[in-house]
Amino acid sequence: MRQAFGILCLVGLWGASAFAEAQDEEPESSEAQAEDEVAEETLDDAESSPTEAPSEAPATDQAEEEQAPQLRAPSLEGLEFPGVAEEEEEDFGAADEFEEEAERDDAALLGEAEPPATDPTLAVWSNPRPVFTLNGYLRVRGELWDDFFIGRTDRLPFTQFIPADRGGPPDFGGAIPSGGCTGDPEFGDQTRCGTGSDRIRFANMRLRLQPTISLSDDIRVHMMFDAFDNLVLGSTPDVRSVQSLDAPDGGGTVTGVVPGRAPGVPVDSFTQTSPPPESGRNQVGDALLVRRAWAEVTNRAIGQLRFGRMGHQWGLGMLWNSGEDIDDDFTTDIDRVQGIAQFKGFFFGASWDFPSQGFIVDPPQDIQAIPFDASAQDDLRQWSFLIARRMDPAEQLRRLRANKWVVNGGVYFIYRRQFLSSSTAPLTATQEDFDLLFVNRNARIFIPDVWLQVLWQDLRLEIEFAYIAGTIQNITPGEFPPSADGPAFRFRQYGIAFEFEYRAVQRKLGVYLNTGLASGDPDVVGLSQSEDLFTQPVGKRNISTFSFNPNYRIDLILFRRIMGRVAGVYYLAPGVSYDIIRSSFGQVFGARFDMVYSRAQFEQQTYSSEPNLGVELDFSIYYRSEDGPSFTDGYFIQFQYGILFPLEGLRFLEVDGVREPGTDGLSIGRAQNLRLILAVQF
Repeated sequence: MRQAFGILCLVGLWGASAFAEAQDEEPESSEAQAEDEVAEETLDDAESSPTEAPSEAPATDQAEEEQAPQLRAPSLEGLEFPGVAEEEEEDFGAADEFEEEAERDDAALLGEAEPPATDPTLAVWSNPRPVFTLNGYLRVRGELWDDFFIGRTDRLPFTQFIPADRGGPPDFGGAIPSGGCTGDPEFGDQTRCGTGSDRIRFANMRLRLQPTISLSDDIRVHMMFDAFDNLVLGSTPDVRSVQSLDAPDGGGTVTGVVPGRAPGVPVDSFTQTSPPPESGRNQVGDALLVRRAWAEVTNRAIGQLRFGRMGHQWGLGMLWNSGEDIDDDFTTDIDRVQGIAQFKGFFFGASWDFPSQGFIVDPPQDIQAIPFDASAQDDLRQWSFLIARRMDPAEQLRRLRANKWVVNGGVYFIYRRQFLSSSTAPLTATQEDFDLLFVNRNARIFIPDVWLQVLWQDLRLEIEFAYIAGTIQNITPGEFPPSADGPAFRFRQYGIAFEFEYRAVQRKLGVYLNTGLASGDPDVVGLSQSEDLFTQPVGKRNISTFSFNPNYRIDLILFRRIMGRVAGVYYLAPGVSYDIIRSSFGQVFGARFDMVYSRAQFEQQTYSSEPNLGVELDFSIYYRSEDGPSFTDGYFIQFQYGILFPLEGLRFLEVDGVREPGTDGLSIGRAQNLRLILAVQF
């Protein structure tokens, strides 16, 4: 009976509270409508630069920005308690006494309903329960890559896109499967067997969860989880397993995914289910990745303290990009302790970062071992500083409506230092290998990054410039034990990205002009992230190839896939878009066309000693619904098509009319990409 009475009391209290909250929320409808109007006006900046984060918060996405506590002056107003009406000031005599007695009884019942504390000496709960919010997205992407190796079978990065069923050089004619084309290996001419396609077709998916626990308005814990991160659909049937096999000629063991056998599934043609991916059993990676976890503690009179593993974002995301757009593949995360303060519209920040701690002791035979840093001498130490100005969104909207300029921007500076390095040591290295474990890096690296944004009516101009300077020693890759390679090398790298956007016809028409430059190096050959862009010829000591972050996308094929990122080139990318449907609640339906021309800064760095790389045409159709509480929530679908026309810089090398060996009879082809993105954002 007592439990039933307690339940009835709880239901009654909940109903009364819900009714009071509903009464309190009615006057706030106009304020909520105003907030939606501000979000609508500022969304276009986010769409044109989806990875941009506030200057004062280099590692947050748009949803987290709306939830993050803002730095503001202490309030002198009285505290407001939701659900308490103004009539409480009146005297109701005996009725009040009865209500107070009932509340005491309810409090006692609630106390009995609380779970017992793990430590019996702890007092009962006295703080409010934490508020839990969840954001994220679920996406599925289909990809069709046609001739991404553009006919080149002689070198990276092109050879990694050759379909596995094709025969390699010199014949390039396609493989003959076991059993022949018709099942009879003795039947007829079986040189190609229908294989040898230029195309790669697949689909992948990702579920991203970004929960936030708010203990109060000033204390919050943020997290980011990726489930099925870029999992290829159909990659874990019940006939695949990870096994260690003996390598031939006594070469030890190798680990890979090989055909296995599930009960009741005699061959792979009869697979019955797709078990969840498990690292070490049927997949190389893990099904669930914990990417970030960090806390934010705000003192409204002083500033904000952040600590943990968080996203790393600045400006346009040219160099530091947290990868929070719905079509991003990578993230830039960092372990840091950061403090941010605000004074007269300017934000000042400093952090102590932990990018790499070197050799970590974590013995696998001790299941209760606590990992620890084996040496402080091989740590990569990093400190960052920022000064930035970003106008409040409401004030920014008022200035734009008054035809006034809005200027945001800032300076972000990183200093890195490393004495020794143990990165070349194998994972099985022990303290017995101490004399072979370390190599002298003596690295000092300075990275200033300047960002500027100018807004006026429907015009946006945004630019970011970064420079990398410093020195480093002994960078010979993949060598163990490492050896010294002479005097120090010097870093002299710079990159710049510029974005122009103008909206017209009630903001439905968009005109774009993006351009950028990443410094090159005439002393190395190659522009891809899969190639060695550091090692210099004998006597050369300047490392000057600058690489953009892989999440800063300018196209669909050449730099997004084949090269992996923008490096050692400059580009020009005009574009135009039109939104056929564009509502004030976030719904949008439209199309966009872009053209990208790219050219190497130094012709010596290209594959044929010619500077012009290619012209790419990209077309997309997109739709987003208005089904969520936030402006960008809802269903999202996008169809994309791109075609790359290779120019002289991607062709085969010819010297005095003679082509490089092994390339006779081969020609360069056009690469095409067909993409479909299905997503739900929440």
